[in-house]
Amino acid sequence: MGKVGKKLLVIGLFVLLLCIPFSQNAVMASNVQTTKQTNELTTKQAASLAIEFNKISNYVQRGGEYKKGEYKTFSYNKKTYRYLSSSIDTKKKLMSYLEKVLVSSEAEQFIKSRGIIEYKGKLAQVEADGGSLLQWEKATAQFIKTEKNTQHYRIIVPVWNTNEKQNFIVEYQYVNKAGWKISKEPKQEKNTAITEKLAVELAAKFEATISHVQAGGDYVTGEYKTFPLNGVTYRYLSSKIDTNTKLMNYLTQSMTASAAEQYIKDSGIIEYKGKLAQVEADGGSLLEWTKATAEFLKSDKNTTFYRINVPLGETKERYMYIVEYQLVDKVGWRVSKKPYMDLDIPGNTNPISILFNYLLIDSKVAQNQFLPYSSFNVSEFKKGIKKLELTSLKEIGRNSSQVEFIVKINATLENDYNGPLVSGENKLYFTVQPTDYMEFKIDQVGIVNMY
Repeated sequence: MGKVGKKLLVIGLFVLLLCIPFSQNAVMASNVQTTKQTNELTTKQAASLAIEFNKISNYVQRGGEYKKGEYKTFSYNKKTYRYLSSSIDTKKKLMSYLEKVLVSSEAEQFIKSRGIIEYKGKLAQVEADGGSLLQWEKATAQFIKTEKNTQHYRIIVPVWNTNEKQNFIVEYQYVNKAGWKISKEPKQEKNTAITEKLAVELAAKFEATISHVQAGGDYVTGEYKTFPLNGVTYRYLSSKIDTNTKLMNYLTQSMTASAAEQYIKDSGIIEYKGKLAQVEADGGSLLEWTKATAEFLKSDKNTTFYRINVPLGETKERYMYIVEYQLVDKVGWRVSKKPYMDLDIPGNTNPISILFNYLLIDSKVAQNQFLPYSSFNVSEFKKGIKKLELTSLKEIGRNSSQVEFIVKINATLENDYNGPLVSGENKLYFTVQPTDYMEFKIDQVGIVNMY
């Protein structure tokens, strides 16, 4: 009985000894597994951090949330600066805010890249805002690779209300006791290309934006006011776009900053008594940009060119425009130049060539090469011409709506010819305008004595 008792005691101690280290090992393994799981960045976390970064970036970009009477500006180095709002107006406050999603070194870089300065003890930035068609709140993530202590993800962001998407590469690092943070802020993927659909969407938005500004914006009751200046009647723009900052913010939602600045300059918008104003005049267009189609032309350095085919109202006419686009960092594609008519006339559709090919054999076809309102009379012009040969056709200039040509022709004339030509070589001046898809008509024609 005593031996059995001792045996049982030994077995019990043995089991207890085995169980203690086994239990500790189990706990240690569990801890390792939990730590490992904690250090794993999921696609959901990657997307959430990128979305949060965009919110924080936008908050800083607009200066924060200003309390009543807090918004103040000053002039520095020929630029207008504004102080950041009180929630982020010191380096310590701003760093603390940025470090919610960024590692410290990237937070420092963020401040530097945004041109934020300290002035009289408070942080300030150039007074300018921006807009974006990117819907970051709907972003998704795709794992790319792990490199040393950094993880790389592709963040896929929907564009506006289209089916298009823009891709960004984001780097993440794990910070002890803080979790995952962004170590390199989103950078647009180089191979992100603009599609035909997005090209049309942006061109249509550009034109809608211009039309809106040309109309002065959306006026609320009692807001529309005019004033005379230099013998011309001006009107103030509506309150949503009546300062340079507001207008630039609105324009850059569809165009680059340089294109926006050029538009303001070209449109004659002025600042008068602290508010923007324009000559009191409206304009309209029957061109239906939202129903346009796009054709890729080329990519040249940092610019992509598309030919946009735009229908004119309920007619069957269509007009061709060249639209240039540039990729703006952290924003997406934007129109970089006001759309201009496609005036590259293929040789077989040049109305000047067709005119001289048919002048002596089919007056109807020849006359059809002129605009309907042209006073040029083919039947009268051809009287007394025995033979006519086109020897040279040279483009000498173009503007936004027409192309100019100098043409050389050799003419053989009847003895009783009484027209403007001479026997032998003649030089003529022509202007040609586009009237439809790949269709051009002659507007003006004249005799050149010397060129």
